[in-house]
Formats: sequence, C-alpha cells, structure tokens
Amino acid sequence: MSATAPQQRTKRFRFKSGDWIMQFMLIGIGLLVAMPIFLAIFASFKLPTDVTNYPPTLLPETWTFENYVTAWTSKPFYRFFLNSIIQTGVIVIFQVLFSILAAYAFAVLEFPGRDLLFYLILASLMVPFQLTFIPNFLLISDWGWANTYMGLTVPFLASAFGVFLLRQFFLTVPKDFHDSATIDGASNWTYLWKILVPLSKGAISAFAIFAFLSAWSQYLWPLIITNDESMRTIQIAIRFFLFDQERGADWGAIMAAAVIALIPTLLIFLVAQKQLVKGIAMTGLKG
Repeated sequence: MSATAPQQRTKRFRFKSGDWIMQFMLIGIGLLVAMPIFLAIFASFKLPTDVTNYPPTLLPETWTFENYVTAWTSKPFYRFFLNSIIQTGVIVIFQVLFSILAAYAFAVLEFPGRDLLFYLILASLMVPFQLTFIPNFLLISDWGWANTYMGLTVPFLASAFGVFLLRQFFLTVPKDFHDSATIDGASNWTYLWKILVPLSKGAISAFAIFAFLSAWSQYLWPLIITNDESMRTIQIAIRFFLFDQERGADWGAIMAAAVIALIPTLLIFLVAQKQLVKGIAMTGLKG
C-alpha cells in the first residue's frame, strides 16, 4: 500500500498538470483568434486621430462614442441593418423549413430513386458557389429581382448541408416511433411536427445557427445583385459608405460599424452556444 500510494499521487499530479497545460493552450489559442475582435472594439472607441497613431496602442487614450454616432448617422445605417436582418431572417426560416421536409423524406419515406437523389444533393456540396454565381445572377436579373429582397434571398432558400445534417439525425430516431405513430393513425405530417421535430430540436437549432452565420456574413452576392443604396446590406455599407474621397477611410467609424454588425453574431453565440454544442453532439452520422 505504501508503495502504490506515491505512484497514484504522481499519476494524479501528472494528469492535473497535463490538464492545466491543455487549458492554458486553449486559452492562448482563443485569445489569439479573438484578438482582431478586441482590436476592432477598442479602435471603435478611439478618437479618429488616435486610430492611426504609431506605435499603435491597444486601449484608447480618450474614450469616445463619436465613431458610433458617425457610423449610424452618416448614411441610413439603420436601413442597411434592417436589410441584413430581413435577408438573414428569410434565408434562415426557409432553409430550416425546407431542410426539415427534405430530410424527413430522405430518412423516413420510401420512394423510387430516393438514395440517388440524395447523393445528387450531396454532390451539389462539392460545387463551388463561384461556379453558379453567373447563372444565378443572369436568372435573377432576367426575372427583374435585382435590388429586391427576392434577389437577395431566393438563391439561398435551400441548403444541401441542412438536408444532410438533419437527415443524419432523423436516421438516429428509432423507426419504431414512426410505426407506432402510424398504427395510432398519425399521418406523416403529424409524425413529423408532433414527434420528430420536438425530438430534433438540438440538431435543428445547430443548423439554424450555422445558417444564420452564413447568411449574415454574405458579401459578394449582395454586392453584385444590389446597386441601389436603399437595398445595401450592412456588410456592403461598411465598405462603401464610410469612405471619404478627400480624407480617405474613417477607420474609427468603420470599426464602430463593424462592431455593430458583429453584435447579432455575438448575441447568437452567447445565447445559443450550449444548444449549438448539444446539437452537434447529438447529431449522429448514421448512414
């Protein structure tokens, strides 16, 4: 007993030491990744003359909200923010809805060509967006949807990734649930919304967060499909509407606008981070 006790204490100490080292490494990586965000937040509170000082300083010498006032009032910034909210909200709602319906069809229903059609949907994930960019632009322009919310949202209303993610989770739900519901007289529609969707809240929430982040950060498509100032999104506004031809870029106001654009993303992460992790952990990869 006396010989094994020191060995156990040594193993316990090594385990704790390794755990602390891992924690410090993760904290260091996290701070490194978050450093640009901290720089943008601190720069947004600096005076315009202090943003470009050399050598640069992390904290403002004089804290000011002038940059936020400039960003919000120099142009109809509220309009750009509203456009991003509408675009993102429509995309997320329809992607979640269509992904649930398609995933249910591929996971539960039996019909000819089901697997082949699913593999074709998976194959579309390998096609880069740049390859379909011009056809989408020509089609949306021919329909007269340029400078409209339809043009901003329609090409992204369905998500092959969402179909794949939710199908994989639906496959983990025992088929006995569907058989029992069918025996009790429940239709496919009832089984989907009364049983399967409540059981899949974690996976659906995880996908909704992914869809939100992807839609909110869009830049190239809104840049091309809109040329009317009233239809610009907040990401385009940061690039185009805070630049003075004589003075150049107002970096303080640009950082303030970037922080405003970052707020919804941070709120989503802070509120739903546990649900996101839970959804990813619960989402199986059963074929």
